[in-house]
Amino acid sequence: MKGAIVFAAGVSHAPHITGFPDHAPVESKLRFYAAMNEVGARLRAARPDVVVVVSSDHFHNLFTDRMPAFCVGRAAEHQGPAERWIRIEPFSVKGAPSFARAVMQHAFRLGMDPAFSDHVVLEHGLAVPLSFLTPEFDYPVLPILQNCMVPPLPPLHRCYAFGQVLRAAAEDQGLRVAVVGTGGLSHAPGSPDAGRIDIEFDREFLEMLRTRPMDVLDLADERIDAAGFGTWEIRQWITALGAAGGGKAEVLAYEPVEAWETGCGAVVFSLEH
Repeated sequence: MKGAIVFAAGVSHAPHITGFPDHAPVESKLRFYAAMNEVGARLRAARPDVVVVVSSDHFHNLFTDRMPAFCVGRAAEHQGPAERWIRIEPFSVKGAPSFARAVMQHAFRLGMDPAFSDHVVLEHGLAVPLSFLTPEFDYPVLPILQNCMVPPLPPLHRCYAFGQVLRAAAEDQGLRVAVVGTGGLSHAPGSPDAGRIDIEFDREFLEMLRTRPMDVLDLADERIDAAGFGTWEIRQWITALGAAGGGKAEVLAYEPVEAWETGCGAVVFSLEH
């Protein structure tokens, strides 16, 4: 069987999305929830064998003294969520250890050196998206933790290249693989700027993904920083873009929700084969 990336998307993962759903304006919440449910319906329709979720780690598995650029979760089973206040019931989900090993091997072959962990606790960066996209938690999940927290951060083109690693591993292993990059958009949680959303940046980023996606690799660090340090998480979307082969995005939602302290977006990438 020929393997392939069969689905790729980028979605926000703010914990308030499920933790404080009713703090948002009703129409914003309904539109964003509808978009997330649509992303999930499309993912499941693609019939993936494995769902790769690329997220940052918010100091549940990694910390300032150990923060690799990329960390591959190799466990046969994963537990979540780490934060009980996000209103997602405790769950377990199958891992994909064989595919995780293949990802490591292809990364080394293609000149990248990710770390690995046999114990990744699924925190909100993975749990919130999965609660919409695979609500029964019935697809094997490969978590990829990508450093968006502790500088120096992997450059945008390096994140895109890691998406190409995922693509190569899927093709080699004969698996149907879905890739979801989670995080962002503009936000700065826990800072004096918490709740400030850079709508101009968010809309510019989404428009670039929609019309000229490869241009996002040239975004200046200074512009990303100005949108809030949480905006560093657009790296996960760029990894999904790399897995998709650089295809244009269909933007399903953008809701700047101050009560969730985040510009919340959802896109599905076209697949270039």
